[in-house]
Amino acid sequence: MQQNLGNLTTDGDTMDNDIIVGLCGHIDHGKTSLIRAINGFDGDGLREEKERGITLDLSFSHLRTPARNIAFIDVPGHEKLVRQMIAGAYGIDVLLLVVASDDGIMPQTREHLAIADMLGISQCVCVLSKIDKTTPELIDKRKAEIAELFSAHTIALVEIVPFALLDSQGTEFLHNPYVEQLIALLQSLPKPARRDYGMVVYYIDRAFSIAGAGCVVSGTLTSGTIAKSQELLVCETQKQVQVRNIQIHDEPTPRATPSHRVALNLAHTSPHELQRGFLLTQKGFVRGANLIDVQVRCFEGVEIAHNASYELCIGARHLPVRLNVLDEELGLCSLSAREPIFALFMQPFILREGNVSVCGGVVLNPINDPIKKKSKIPLLKALLRGDFAQAFATLTHIHRHGFGVVSSTQRFGLSHQESSAILHTLHESGAVFFDPRDLVAYPLNELEWLKNAILDIFYKNKHALLSAQSLQLKYKWASLGLLQCALDELVAQRFILQRDSLFLAKNNDMGDIEEFLEQKIYGLLCEQGYAPIAPYNLYDSLEIDRKLGDRILKRLTKAQKVLRVAHNLFISVDSMSAIVTMMREIIHTHGYIDIALFRQKLPLSRKYLINYLEYLDRFGDIVKEGDRRVMRF
Repeated sequence: MQQNLGNLTTDGDTMDNDIIVGLCGHIDHGKTSLIRAINGFDGDGLREEKERGITLDLSFSHLRTPARNIAFIDVPGHEKLVRQMIAGAYGIDVLLLVVASDDGIMPQTREHLAIADMLGISQCVCVLSKIDKTTPELIDKRKAEIAELFSAHTIALVEIVPFALLDSQGTEFLHNPYVEQLIALLQSLPKPARRDYGMVVYYIDRAFSIAGAGCVVSGTLTSGTIAKSQELLVCETQKQVQVRNIQIHDEPTPRATPSHRVALNLAHTSPHELQRGFLLTQKGFVRGANLIDVQVRCFEGVEIAHNASYELCIGARHLPVRLNVLDEELGLCSLSAREPIFALFMQPFILREGNVSVCGGVVLNPINDPIKKKSKIPLLKALLRGDFAQAFATLTHIHRHGFGVVSSTQRFGLSHQESSAILHTLHESGAVFFDPRDLVAYPLNELEWLKNAILDIFYKNKHALLSAQSLQLKYKWASLGLLQCALDELVAQRFILQRDSLFLAKNNDMGDIEEFLEQKIYGLLCEQGYAPIAPYNLYDSLEIDRKLGDRILKRLTKAQKVLRVAHNLFISVDSMSAIVTMMREIIHTHGYIDIALFRQKLPLSRKYLINYLEYLDRFGDIVKEGDRRVMRF
């Protein structure tokens, strides 16, 4: 990381062909020596690493070639440092597995390959190191052993490349032919396809401070694009940060794209607030859940235990979880944690117990749903086979008050358009009701429930005047589209009537609606006297549309039948005149009026008394002195 993040001037265009290569393998098999031979830099920055000659944490370097930029992540090979290996392996495109010719396949060789396979890495180049220390016969044997090892995994073995630091005379190569062969191969490898979530997915692996620039983080961008001045959300802290500047492989750039090691200079945060594994994305795209549903596959010779504790390694994040087995045959499980897990659909992960990698898997349901086991297992099976129509139908019937697909990118790896198309098909087939405006689906029996609830309102009050907007105040879980559909269907079925935008009972006896309501509302305000209820409460009691009610109150006010004393306080003119007379009598008797005296005469709440006293201030012969009102002399 260069220390000039505050002055970025180049255009920063990056190559879509760039790749990230992860070096894995058993300890002391020559990974760091290989990196040094490739680019002259071993990537090890810790003093302890220099002193001990081993990689203790993730090390980063890169090589710019005519065909592409190749970023290298060198991960530790020691068995006690596998969790660091997993943190570095999540974002790589190509695995570079180093196997020493003299030792051959060792425990961490197997574990690193199995982890890479579980994490979905599709291609691997195997480097057979230290060939100068073995015989041709042993080299052939090692190649056969490596080929057999890969036969048990889905990851493709691209090629086995020999490597040595020294020539046949025992001197270090001036131009190492093995390195040249390896670089030529890495330049020609096709870049593997990545899942595009339609949003930024960036895991922090380091956070530090640079003088003059402030907080800087480094990590791998696996989805989306990050641009200068962009606002991002740190999921774990729920804090928004701003990208001041960007560097890719020490080069300034205005934007970053996937398959790059990216350094970000962030505003509105500090390195002390950030940790390895924290996820950066846009606000509103990812929710955390304390319980997620997954499918797992155990590593050879290891079994999972129901209700046991493990360490979840997802992205670059590590956190303790408890596992609950749902379907042992299919490996369907739930993982629960004390802190939120920010996971994505089909995101790979590893579970570990102590220093042992127990299993790998993929996330099926990254957001917890209140689902019983008998419903959850069919849902997870549908998600596993990519049957989103069945999954959406199941989720809609589970969420009777609305199943939303606003988080469809996180939950299903689908865009809003793709999710809407699926729900639209279900809507057309009569399986669900879908409101495309709110991106919410409802089971059809909820539509029928609403229709019955509306009829019940008219049965109890034949003068009710309803609209979708007024009903939403009563049924907040229902979208306007669902409520409008319920009203329209009742009209079509001739159960209710419609006048303009209002809906009313068939047996209503109103002639002119506004004239009828004017008399009704005025009569109620007169009955309520000195303590009239707020307008919206009045409308709700009459079960009439709020816009209509506001229009009626304006008519009454203009006709000087009703007086607006405060924002939500309308009172009949006769009642207000009586209150003013009462207040003047108190002033005449005591020489002043305040809250205490007023309450003795009119025992109402402070809300009414204060508003009525403030109304007195409109009269020219009344003066306010502190908390008292007196006559002007």
